[in-house]
Formats: sequence, structure tokens, C-alpha cells
Amino acid sequence: MDGNEGEERLEAPTVTMILRSRQATKSVKVSLANASAITGAVITSFYFIIGLLDTVFPTYLGTSGSMSNALTAFHGSLSASSSIAPLGGSGWYVLGGTLHGLPILPVMLAAVKFDLAFSLFVVAVSSLIGLVVGLYAGFFGGIIDRILNEISNFFLQVPLIGLAVMISYLLGFSFLDLAIATSIAWWPIFAGFVRNKAKSVKMATFVASAMTSGDTATEITFRHIFPSILPDFAARVFIELGIVVQLIATVDFLNLDPAFKYMPEIGNMMSWGNSSVLLGTSTWWPLVVPGLFLLGFTLGVFLLGAGLKRSIRYKSWRYDQR
Repeated sequence: MDGNEGEERLEAPTVTMILRSRQATKSVKVSLANASAITGAVITSFYFIIGLLDTVFPTYLGTSGSMSNALTAFHGSLSASSSIAPLGGSGWYVLGGTLHGLPILPVMLAAVKFDLAFSLFVVAVSSLIGLVVGLYAGFFGGIIDRILNEISNFFLQVPLIGLAVMISYLLGFSFLDLAIATSIAWWPIFAGFVRNKAKSVKMATFVASAMTSGDTATEITFRHIFPSILPDFAARVFIELGIVVQLIATVDFLNLDPAFKYMPEIGNMMSWGNSSVLLGTSTWWPLVVPGLFLLGFTLGVFLLGAGLKRSIRYKSWRYDQR
């Protein structure tokens, strides 16, 4: 038997090696035994299935066209006629209706698609930018690292919702403008996280070996450092996904732009419910039910991310392939 067996290899791990390693298999088994990870995966999958179903088969919500057009026609009919046909049929009123008789359930199911589309766009764009900047800053250090640190500190001190709304107004304040503005405000969070992880992995033996062998900075950052921080990075992405969903719901709840007024979105639903409360009615469910729906998704992605983070400990990996 080789006397060097069990020692950590000097070559850098690849993503394929990580996925095929015994530690990866062990991490999967730990995740399957992790109650929070399983619970989070089930909840998150439920929301993604709802969003996908509304995308491929939107008529299941009882509307012939988009839910946005149906909501606009519904609210527009309030001033034209006192008799309003139930949207989607009476069966959708299982969770009650709003002040004007709008069924909560179908609109809330349609809202999942909008919230997920917005959040996935923001997290994908901001995480990719933050990943590239953070890897290079963590590897090179020096002035690049100091500039990133100052930018991250600035964004941590400024309320991200206010900053995103301000940038969105400068861009024109459409749904896409708000997503772009939020991505601009969010990438330093990922960059600072990746930078801290990259600086710790930079001291590993396989990174030093790659540097002495003449690998370029790009090869070291993406082939050597990135696979080592991938597990923690993936867990952080899930956690931030729930926070971004809360941001879009907050912006829509505040009704900052008339263009979003009748968009099927959880924040809008809560805003309509809040109007009922302000008018002194006893219908609490138009505000509480969408809020619980939002809380459910946030809790699901948080449990999934936290469970993955506890299950995957990349520092103990030996990158040993079976």
C-alpha cells in the first residue's frame, strides 16, 4: 500500500472531482438526514412547481389570458358596474377574497411566477458579478481588495431597498428596471462573501502548487479556488434568494409606481389587504394569507441554504475519487 495514501493531493480539485468524491457522497447522506435541509427542499420545490405550472399552463387559474390583464379588467369594472363576475369561478375563494371580492388564491398562485422570475434574475446576475469580482479580489489582494472592501462597506451602510428604488427610477422604473437596479445594489454582498472565502482558500497547499507551476490568475481562481468555495457559495445563493423576494414584495406593497398596481405579486396582494384593514373592515385574511405565503417561501429557501451549509464542509474534503 502506498505510504502517501491519505495525504491531501497537491493538484487542485475540479468540480467533477468534488462531485465524485467520497466527501460529496457523505455530504449528500448528511443532507438527506438533515431535517431542515429536507424541509427547505420540499417547501422550495412546491413554490417552483407552482411558478412553472403557471408558466406552461396559465389557464389553470381560470383566466383566458394573463392574470395581469384579468386583474386590470377586474378593477376597471368596479367603476363601470356594481355587479362583478367572480374571477376564475367560486371554487377559488377557498382562502377568501379581497375588499372588492377578488379571490386571493388564484392571484397568489400567479404571483409566485413573478416573484420567482424577479428573484432568480437578481440573484443570478448579482451572484455572477460578485463571484468574478470576489475571486479576483481575494486572490490578488492589494488595491483591488481595498476598493472592493470599501464598496462593500458602502452598500452595507445604505438601505438596499432605497438604493434599488432610486436606481430604478433613474432607469425608468419598469419591472425589468427594478430587477437591474436591485442586481446593481446586490452584487457587493456576494463579492464580499466570495472574497473572504477566496482569501482563506488561497493559503491552501494546492493553490500554492498551482502558482509555482505557472498557472495563470484566471486558472487559479476558477479552476482551483472556485470549486473549493462552491458549496458555501451555493448555500449563500439560496439564502439571498429569500431576501430578494422580500424586497420586491416590499416595493410593490408601497405602490411606488402605478404600472405595478395590478400586477399579480404577493406585495400587491398584501397592499390590497392593507387597504381593507385601513377601511376598518374585519377581513384580516387578504393581508395575512399573502404574508404567510411570502413567509413560507423565505423560510423554505433559508432552511435549504442553512441545511446545505451545515452538511457540506469543504475544508475537510480530500478530493479522493472512488
